[in-house]
Amino acid sequence: MTKVHYWKWILITCLVLLLTACTNTGTSGVNVSSDNTSPVKEKELEPAIPGQASGSTQQAEGTPISEPTAEPYLTFQDLNGDTVTLENKPERIIILNNELTELFYQAGGQAAGIATSAGVEIPEQAANVKQVGVISSVNMEEILQLKPDLVIGQPLFHKDLKSTFADSGIPFAILTVKSIEDIRNNAKLFGQIIGNEEQVQTAIGNMDAKLNELTADLPANKPSYAIITLMANSVSLQKSSSIALDISSLLQMNNIAEDLLSGKTPSSVPFSMEKLVELNPEHIFIVVHGSDEEGQRMIQSQLESNPSWKSLQAVKSGHLEILPPSMFVTSPGLKIWESVEYMKQLVFPFSAATQ
Repeated sequence: MTKVHYWKWILITCLVLLLTACTNTGTSGVNVSSDNTSPVKEKELEPAIPGQASGSTQQAEGTPISEPTAEPYLTFQDLNGDTVTLENKPERIIILNNELTELFYQAGGQAAGIATSAGVEIPEQAANVKQVGVISSVNMEEILQLKPDLVIGQPLFHKDLKSTFADSGIPFAILTVKSIEDIRNNAKLFGQIIGNEEQVQTAIGNMDAKLNELTADLPANKPSYAIITLMANSVSLQKSSSIALDISSLLQMNNIAEDLLSGKTPSSVPFSMEKLVELNPEHIFIVVHGSDEEGQRMIQSQLESNPSWKSLQAVKSGHLEILPPSMFVTSPGLKIWESVEYMKQLVFPFSAATQ
């Protein structure tokens, strides 16, 4: 081999080695760092923990994993459409709306406190329960001292207490009973709150069976009637939204006040003796909000003192009745069928006697 060929062979060999080294570095795509750290293979990556930043393979040492938030015990809407959330099953419930006290106990409840009102009986089971004032003027200090975890109020007297209970962190619901359907709905709600749903549903079924039985044989004629409400020296005719009216409707009677103009309260009509004489209902029912003594006084001063009172056919025929407050002012709850039976005996005595 000549000297020229020898050096040419050396030069070619060096170029081949140099090109080989460059090619190996480019195809791997991984630069070996000066600290000899090995590349991380894709199959060795662990799933990311929720809440960690992207690319993190494990949670920082000493940082607890957050637990998922527990679902509340019960969420429902009250009469005003406000959402009421019970984080836990309530154990200290205060009933300010005594229209619902009887129903609450029938559903298996036990109140921590109740409000009262004149002429309305307290359920026997609640005889020793703390009383926190009359329904129209409850004692907030006593209520808060009982540390309730749910308070149930009435729309007329308690709607302004909402912010006070909210500031104290106390769930507050406005509920009422103006119809038999309200009784069903509130009973179901109480069953959920208390945790007694199955038994309550059975009781509702029994109530409905009684109601169906009482209304199965009503006569074809639909007698007219008026319900006069006496309350705090005021007199009105009931037009809508009351237990007494709902029972009368169930018995297929005609309310003479249904088409009259309402007063300040949409559910009632200002009393007029002239209008009552003009419409002259076959039956007159009187509902008293207050004690028996107050009721008798108002009947004498507001009704019987008017000479036209005695001209009414309901008065002359003996179809004038004062309805028991415990059956028609406040709700008897799941025993509402007893109120229906009571009124049916007054209006359809022959039909009721055949039951």
